[in-house]
Amino acid sequence: MAQRSFSWPNNARIAFVLGIAFEAWDRTKPSRGGALQSPLPANALCKRDYSTETFREFGPKVGLRRLLDICDKYHLKVSLPVNGLTCEYYPELVKECHGRGHELVAHGWDQGEYLYMLTREQERENIGKTVEAIARLTGEKPTGWSSPGVRSTDNTLELIAEAGLLYHCDYHDDEMPYPIKVGDKVIIEFPHQYTINDHRLQEGGTRQEFFEKFKDEFDYRYGIGRENPTVTNVITHAYLISRIPLVDTFEQIIAYAKKHEEVWFARRGDVAAWARTRHLEAE
Repeated sequence: MAQRSFSWPNNARIAFVLGIAFEAWDRTKPSRGGALQSPLPANALCKRDYSTETFREFGPKVGLRRLLDICDKYHLKVSLPVNGLTCEYYPELVKECHGRGHELVAHGWDQGEYLYMLTREQERENIGKTVEAIARLTGEKPTGWSSPGVRSTDNTLELIAEAGLLYHCDYHDDEMPYPIKVGDKVIIEFPHQYTINDHRLQEGGTRQEFFEKFKDEFDYRYGIGRENPTVTNVITHAYLISRIPLVDTFEQIIAYAKKHEEVWFARRGDVAAWARTRHLEAE
């Protein structure tokens, strides 16, 4: 494998990044997004899928604090993609996440509203409202953007640059952060990795198989890390991985990574900032 001219802080072999999506759907609209059971029929008189909606509420009601406590136990700071509505519906919990030292990533206003259904001006408003909601609640403006459903539009990069954001998380064309010129600005792409994503557990397989999949990827990346440092990007959701017994797998993943030396435990924004510095040095 060819060597790439990149290194992590302290020459770590691997950057371990954990994300916990803390999402919210507009309560004033019919239920949208993936259904827990089969979708409601189009002619249903009740348009609210309470099965799906209450399933999602497990995160803020029960699960997220379980996950945060495990992160505290291992002194791990993570990235939490949050919607603007998350800040409105669960302000104290969002402030608690921020107060514990975790990074909040702007994740669109409403998790059920996809950017590809919006005009350029509507998307600009969506981004602006989301960034403002996080900044107003926490006192800190987010630096990164992750689109609902990981689906950008032709306009997204320009609009997040206009909003003063510094990195983007939607593309799948690399496993290392890289710069994208957007006019006279640079956006760092923090590539999405679908491989270690707890949504896969809804598609089948056991939690033991999910852990083994993580371990296989981590071990491989760690093994090549002296010559080719890479990122293990673990993606979870507050209402999924926090359930018993899946929460045990969440802790297993963190504990396994923590057993290793030469690992940089970072948030997405930390990785993006490091990549930006390296890019500027190379110019």
